[in-house]
Amino acid sequence: MSGDVVLEIAGLHAGYGAVPVLHGIDICVREGEIVCLVGSNGAGKTTLLRAISRIIPARGTLRFNNKGLLPLTPEAAFDKGLVQVPEGRQLFGGMTVEENLFMGAYRRRDKAVAQSFERVYALFPILKERRRQLAGNMSGGEQQMCAMARALMANPRLLLIDEMSLGLAPVIVDQLLVILREIRALGVTVLLVEQDVFAAFDVADRAYVMETGRIVREGLVAELADDHAVREAYLGTEG
Repeated sequence: MSGDVVLEIAGLHAGYGAVPVLHGIDICVREGEIVCLVGSNGAGKTTLLRAISRIIPARGTLRFNNKGLLPLTPEAAFDKGLVQVPEGRQLFGGMTVEENLFMGAYRRRDKAVAQSFERVYALFPILKERRRQLAGNMSGGEQQMCAMARALMANPRLLLIDEMSLGLAPVIVDQLLVILREIRALGVTVLLVEQDVFAAFDVADRAYVMETGRIVREGLVAELADDHAVREAYLGTEG
C-alpha cells in the first residue's frame, strides 16, 4: 500500500524563542499513507506542523522527498508540494468559496488548475453549490471542507491537516473521514494531527502518540488501539 518515504523527521527540536517544545521527534511518512499524530492539547502537535511547514525554526533532520527542508522558507516548502490545512480553517471570510479556492492555486504555474477545480468539486459537491457564497457565512463543517479543498488546489504531495474535527458535530466528522479516504485514493499522502483519537484511528494506517513534545508510542493503528496505556489515556477504555 505504501511506498517511498515522503517525510523523514529525526531528532527534531523546535520551540518559540528560548522555550523548547519539541524534544527529539522521530517520524516517518511513506507515500500513499494516512498517518495520524495524536495527543492531548499542549502536547506540541501544532508546533511540529509549524516546524515541518518551516514557519518556525528547528534543528535536527527534516527531509521531504529525500531533500532537506530546514533551509527552506514556508513558500519554498509549499512550492515543493508540502501544504497545510491550518487549525481553525483560516479562510478569507470576506471572499467567496471559489475565490478562496483560487488562493490555494495562486503559486501554481501549470495549466491544470481547471482540472483541480473539477477534482475538488467532485470531492466536495456542497462547495460547488456554494461557490458564490462568502466563506465566512458557511457552517463550520462547510468551512473545514473549503479549507481542505483550498489546500488540494495547491496540488500537494503531502497534506498536513491540523485538528480537522475541531468543533464539528460527529456526523460532519464522519463525512470528512470518508472524503479523507477519497483524497488518499487520488494519490495524496496525509499527515493528520488530531485530538479526537477515535476519528484519527478510524482513518489512519499508522499513528504516533505525542506527549509533552515527545513521541511516546508509535505503530499500526490496530496495534495502538489494543495498547493498554493508549486505550486508558486516549480512548477512555481499559484492557
